[in-house]
Amino acid sequence: MARRRRRREDEEASYWLSYSDMMAGLLLMFVVIISFTMLQSRLQVEEDERVLREKQTVLEEQQETMAEQSEELKKQAAEIESTQKTLAEKEATVATQEKKLKEAEKTLATQQSELDKTKETLKGQQKELKGAEKTLAEQQKELDEAKETLAEQQTTLETREKELTAAQTQLAEQQKTLETQQGQIESQQKQMEEIVGVKKDLIQALRDAFAGTATVAVDSKTGAIMFESSILFDFNNSVLSEEGEDFLKEFLPEYFGVLLSDQFRDYISEIIIEGHTDTEGGYLFNLELSQQRALAVANVCLADDGGILDPETTEFLRGIVTANGRSYSNPIYAEDGSVDMDASRRVEFKFRLKDEEMVEQMMAILEQKS
Repeated sequence: MARRRRRREDEEASYWLSYSDMMAGLLLMFVVIISFTMLQSRLQVEEDERVLREKQTVLEEQQETMAEQSEELKKQAAEIESTQKTLAEKEATVATQEKKLKEAEKTLATQQSELDKTKETLKGQQKELKGAEKTLAEQQKELDEAKETLAEQQTTLETREKELTAAQTQLAEQQKTLETQQGQIESQQKQMEEIVGVKKDLIQALRDAFAGTATVAVDSKTGAIMFESSILFDFNNSVLSEEGEDFLKEFLPEYFGVLLSDQFRDYISEIIIEGHTDTEGGYLFNLELSQQRALAVANVCLADDGGILDPETTEFLRGIVTANGRSYSNPIYAEDGSVDMDASRRVEFKFRLKDEEMVEQMMAILEQKS
């Protein structure tokens, strides 16, 4: 009798020991999953911060370059103005010398006329004539020297004009470069304004489309659409109910009709279907449940034999639709701070626009600059 009792006690002890080992293993697995998730989140945050710092550095370098080029243009403009002033003074000097040269030529012509008359009337005054010829030769020499000086000044003027033309050409090229950079900045600003405007118009279009639907709520900031999972699934179940299938047959064509319209289709980069649960039960169980619910909804959107969407739309959606399970990682809270269990059990439809992250980062940088 004692041996049986002892044997039973040993079996119970072995049972509780195995149970303890199993619980410890589950706890270890839970800690590893949480640690891995936190590591991934931290790595993603660090990568986002690095990208933001790099783009901020590039923008600051472009602004410094523009400031330096603007200062250089001002200096070159001052040099050109000084050169033009010098050329004007040279031109005035040349004009004065030309006037003197004409006067000298006129004087020479007068003296030559007088000399001819003297030869005809005073042939005997050869000595005076030679003196006059000598004087004429000296004046001719002065005239030649004046012409040579004028030629040198003309050459200098032509050189200055070439230098001025080259400086003006360089100034024009730098001005063109500055205008190109300014155009690039204006293009980026226009792209940001376009993306922001498209998102605003898309959110408004979704709100207008579902304005009369009480079961569909459109977030006015993000455009996300959420509805309680009880519309689609029974409690603790991932199989679509008949009412859920009927609801999706009405909802999906309307929703995708807005997102894939001609106005917005080219801007859509991703459509995300998310499943969420309440906080009751284990995280992994709820993760699997939320993932299965998101996949069930995605299957209605992407199945070949769904019959809800046309084949062309279905094929297009396969390239941009993703389905994610979030377990109870993002519950909804009531006004008193407690978890709203019914509201937390939900399915959300979200969308992302092309270059949306880049636009948000650039707008943040511009807001910091201002």
